Amino acid sequence: MANADAAFGFRPINRDGSPYNGATLRCVIAAADATATFIGDAVKLDGSSNTGYPGVSQCAAGDAVFGVVTAFEANPDSLGDQYRKASTLRFCQVAKAEGNYFEVQSDDDSTALSEAMVGLNANFIVGSGSTAYGVSAMEINSDGASTTNTLDLQIVGLVDRADNLLAGTGSTNKNAIVQFNDPQSKPGRTGV
Repeated sequence: MANADAAFGFRPINRDGSPYNGATLRCVIAAADATATFIGDAVKLDGSSNTGYPGVSQCAAGDAVFGVVTAFEANPDSLGDQYRKASTLRFCQVAKAEGNYFEVQSDDDSTALSEAMVGLNANFIVGSGSTAYGVSAMEINSDGASTTNTLDLQIVGLVDRADNLLAGTGSTNKNAIVQFNDPQSKPGRTGV
């Protein structure tokens, strides 16, 4: 059995690898934001707000990350949408980046993520999320894993699960456990 090449963005997990049961923060994505946003997308504070809730927008590689979208609140105008369409106001729940671990798939396009990369840093890449399922396509960019401290995230470990082959045939697109290196909410950081 091979690992599935099915990106899902970032999924918050507890430090022991079990499903996340921590707090989330209600945030808003403004109608002026022309980028569709998906569950599992890394987001940043963008300096906007709506009725006091922090405004966020999808991150690009290299942006300081505030958190990860874990859910969208129901949209009465389009109840079937599990993602935020471009240029629509939408409230979401965000797991903060600071102090949390996240599970994410490696892209493994040129260089496969390996056990030797645990402890290294890497950037993430942004792909086109699934409008059918509402899931992000963000992944680790395994090509540039290194000790460089300005990269987006640190690879904390590889997911040890039967559906995540770590070596041998079919072991591309491994899932890893990561933490963000420069979370936007860390104390002393310049505001937006």
